[in-house]
Amino acid sequence: MPATAFFGVVTFLIVLGPLVILHELGHLWTARRFGVKTLEFAFGFPPRAGGIWSGKTPIRVDGQTVYEIDRSSLVGQVVSIRSMLDSDGNQVAVSVRGRAKGDDAEAASGGLVSIGKIKADEGDQLIVADMLWSFNWLPLGGFVRMVGEESSTTEGALGSKPRWQRIVVMGAGAAVNLVIPFILLPLVLMWPAEQISGDVTIGTVFPGSPAEEAGIRPGDRIVKVDGRDIQRIADLQRAVTVKLGAESTWEVESGVPNIFARPTEPQYQYNGDVRKLTLVPRWKPPRRLVVDEVSDPEEEMSLGRARVFDTRVGLSTVLKVVERPANTLFEISSADAAKLDPPAVTGDLLRVVAVAEAGKEISLADARAHDNGLGIIRYIQEGATGVQISTENVQTVRKGMNPLKAFPNGWQQALDIVVLTRNALATTLIGSSNPQFEGPSTVGPVGIGQLTGEIAVADASLDAKIITFATLAATLSFSLAILNILPIPALDGGRIFFVLVEIARRGKRISPEREGLVHLVGFAILIGLIAVISVQDIARIIRGESFF
Repeated sequence: MPATAFFGVVTFLIVLGPLVILHELGHLWTARRFGVKTLEFAFGFPPRAGGIWSGKTPIRVDGQTVYEIDRSSLVGQVVSIRSMLDSDGNQVAVSVRGRAKGDDAEAASGGLVSIGKIKADEGDQLIVADMLWSFNWLPLGGFVRMVGEESSTTEGALGSKPRWQRIVVMGAGAAVNLVIPFILLPLVLMWPAEQISGDVTIGTVFPGSPAEEAGIRPGDRIVKVDGRDIQRIADLQRAVTVKLGAESTWEVESGVPNIFARPTEPQYQYNGDVRKLTLVPRWKPPRRLVVDEVSDPEEEMSLGRARVFDTRVGLSTVLKVVERPANTLFEISSADAAKLDPPAVTGDLLRVVAVAEAGKEISLADARAHDNGLGIIRYIQEGATGVQISTENVQTVRKGMNPLKAFPNGWQQALDIVVLTRNALATTLIGSSNPQFEGPSTVGPVGIGQLTGEIAVADASLDAKIITFATLAATLSFSLAILNILPIPALDGGRIFFVLVEIARRGKRISPEREGLVHLVGFAILIGLIAVISVQDIARIIRGESFF
């Protein structure tokens, strides 16, 4: 656990840090491209841990300039400079003093206030480094602070720029995050790494499932799904999940039972007979109760049939102690019962539970010493298509995909992330019983840290971990793009929304005070939501739940 926590923090910063930095660089580059004055590039949220000042902005001084700090010690000091514009449009310092609370907000509003570190005092002018590159203690995101974000007519203020430029600047971060998966995923595919491939074959087919209705049979080898080559179970899972509720075309090769095969040898032979079938993967596959006698085929499944799909399934949750040799599905012999702690006698009913209390209960472990078929699983959850699969003829090779194949396949995977994200959001609205969507619907920074920590300490090769981290980064990047473009106050989409409202009002702006208040409240709610999700993540960790 300590190792997981340590690596979780480190890998969280390694995976999420570059995504945040690239996002904010998108804002910074477009802002500077359009002549917007930038004041701070920050990783994380305050309180501030430290930073570096850059830039060489000249500010004139004259005999009227008031120094509230010793001029001889100005160089290297962080100061606040109030200025005015002369007839030529140059800044002339009115006063120079130490940085004070509220100065940053006044500088960001578009007032003639400059905050920065004095690089040089050249007599008639001060050279000021007025761009801060900061690192903050809450590594949950970042920001670029610009002059006049809400509204300002000051030259160099964001609010003074045309509306289309403001939208571009505010949306640039999300655009960068959207592009990253289309670059990163092809590189992942080109990375030389061990790859496991084989024949993905059908083991069993659930009765009444889309697969059965389409004519898929046990032993069939899945060749392609919607034109995608299927070489791993993960390939099939992805292909199915992106087509939930839509028609999917499968190419399967019929298998002939190999009656002479040993247990370790392929159980089917294939003759090249490939057929095309269509089916519709289900959003809500059935969850069936396992019973002795079936009265409702749509909701129930017989015990015998259920054990075809899961040998652990057991209906017997109560054992009766008997003198005669036991029917192990329902009974336990008195001789065996006498060995239990506490011992049981003839006629007792022992309830099978995971953790037993003294008296009338028996632990699952003890019960399975007498019948390994006993279980507490009483339901069978089908998948989207209703098949159980396995991989035959497994091969492990070390290779990377050539660029001509890597880029189209990587772009397809990036588009898949879009669809998978949409489907994941849809499940929160309409619900879904698909096993693919099991687990927490939302995770926060703590949950992401837990996930990256578990990947870091997993028993896997370095290549596999690098590929997993890169794929996770691509998924998170797309999620950041979507989250930031939504019209949520304090985020990029919320600021774009105010520009759109301005357009709808034919150029009439919302007052800067009102807009600033909305963003402040939105930020507070956002931090509160992150806190709630983090509490859920911590509770899950305390319960010992894992992502794997």
